[in-house]
Amino acid sequence: MMAVVPMAAADKLSELRQKADALHAGGKNDSALIVAREALDVAQKSRNTTAIVGINSSMGVYLRTMGKTDEALRHYNEAMKLCTTAEFKAKADEDARQEAAALYLNLATLHIDMQHKKEAMYYAGLSVDWTQKCADKAFKAQMLSQNGLMFLMAGDNNKAADMLTRSYGYAMELGQTDAAMSAAAYMVATADRLGDRRGADMWRGRCRTLEPKVESTMTLVAYYQILCSIELNHENWRGALPLFKKILTIKGIEQMPFVVYDCYNNMHEAYARLGQWEQAYGAMTKAVALKDSLFESQKAESMRELTVKYQAKEKELELAQKKAELAETRMYVSTGLLVVAVLAAMAVVYIMRQRRRARMQAEEFRRLQADTDRRLMQKYVDGLENERERLARELHDGVCNSLYTVQLKIAAGNGDAAGQAAMLDDCREQVRRISHEMMPPEFSYADISMVLDDYLCQAAGAGQCEITYEAVPEDADWSRVADATALEIYRIAQEAVANAMKHSGATRIDVGMRLEGNSLSLTISDNGQPQQHASAGIGRRTMRQRAAAINGQITTESEGGTTTVRLTISSLPEKKTRP
Repeated sequence: MMAVVPMAAADKLSELRQKADALHAGGKNDSALIVAREALDVAQKSRNTTAIVGINSSMGVYLRTMGKTDEALRHYNEAMKLCTTAEFKAKADEDARQEAAALYLNLATLHIDMQHKKEAMYYAGLSVDWTQKCADKAFKAQMLSQNGLMFLMAGDNNKAADMLTRSYGYAMELGQTDAAMSAAAYMVATADRLGDRRGADMWRGRCRTLEPKVESTMTLVAYYQILCSIELNHENWRGALPLFKKILTIKGIEQMPFVVYDCYNNMHEAYARLGQWEQAYGAMTKAVALKDSLFESQKAESMRELTVKYQAKEKELELAQKKAELAETRMYVSTGLLVVAVLAAMAVVYIMRQRRRARMQAEEFRRLQADTDRRLMQKYVDGLENERERLARELHDGVCNSLYTVQLKIAAGNGDAAGQAAMLDDCREQVRRISHEMMPPEFSYADISMVLDDYLCQAAGAGQCEITYEAVPEDADWSRVADATALEIYRIAQEAVANAMKHSGATRIDVGMRLEGNSLSLTISDNGQPQQHASAGIGRRTMRQRAAAINGQITTESEGGTTTVRLTISSLPEKKTRP
């Protein structure tokens, strides 16, 4: 549009853009950016506005994939400056309209990733507007499907249904089975969200009709993942298991290790929910093995989870053996209502002979069951630190990149530029470390005592300070502590230990936590010098604020060469039951 592009330049642009997209698809985003910049230079020299929009949009995708949100937004903004001009809107041809539609879809995707649902729906709406102006029905089918997904994820189920239904119609008209399958699969999820059971069944039926004709492995995987997600949301663990198994049998699934890992990871939880501990342990072992190969840096954490699960499983097997001896017949330990029913039946059969021993064994089982439930069935703390994660990302992607830019400018100037650049570089690294520290602790399969114990072990290993930890009483049910309260306790302990290690010169730190009735106390004692450092003062104020947020109090005492920070919560907030 707007300018006639020489054939040589057009061919060069096409070649470079295809190469960049291929590199991005292969995960080589740095190389993709280099090629894309070359393509952008060619487009700018030839004044190809449509290509400039498309290349900036693609570069935004590459940068977003790399986590460089600020730089991605800069390229998206460059593209939008052109798309919003009166000249572009008036003279846009088919290619230009498609590039504009894709640009706004990319922006909607970015905002969905950032949980900015209102902005995501706004850009998805703009993408739909440009899509409707296009003549290519295949393109319309694809874009309406993706924009429908944006509306679905943003919570506007009715708009999602409208987009997806139209996408399905275009795809069926063109005989594009894979595109029709994608739209129909998303409609299953949309109908479920709307509570339209009849509609969900209708779309499932259409998917079953299309399934034998689908060629894309990813399309089939996406369909079954949607079905799995629905069953898990409804806590239909038994219904979810055959769907996960189906995914594992799809041809080509071995080329998608992250999907395989996700299947086994969810299967192990489903089996655990059903009380099928042996199968849960087997699925969990496969998930951990995959995780070790995919996430080498997380191997130690995976093994800790494996150890906890293994120990829990050993307790279950030990209990099963005791029950077998008591009942003079062999049985396997289950969980929840099924186990209670089995125990009740056994009590009826042997009540005349072993009533006392049955009561003792049942009590032991309940204690072990409570311990197992905390380790095998506790969900990740949903949304506990969404705001903290957002701030961490902003520090990392915004402040760090801005400081780096300033560093480059100073390094190019006069004066003591090298020294200033070095200082800014240190600042950038500090902010990066802070952003990592602000990310939430691993609460998966753990309560506050377990998470705190894990953190203290890591802190002791990273420094030259001996750290001890004791939680009393030994049989305390720490899962009673609400997630929000547990998080503040963790942060207070983290701050107090860090202050002692950084500012007091302590060689020993003793941490203790006590739960008595509805009250909780946490103490952190060290043998260092009383802290006068300004940073320590800021840390103490932060701890007091955190304590106040959970109706607690912080006190600090120094006596006999020992400094003790004490958190006291006289009345723990009631833990809300999760839906």
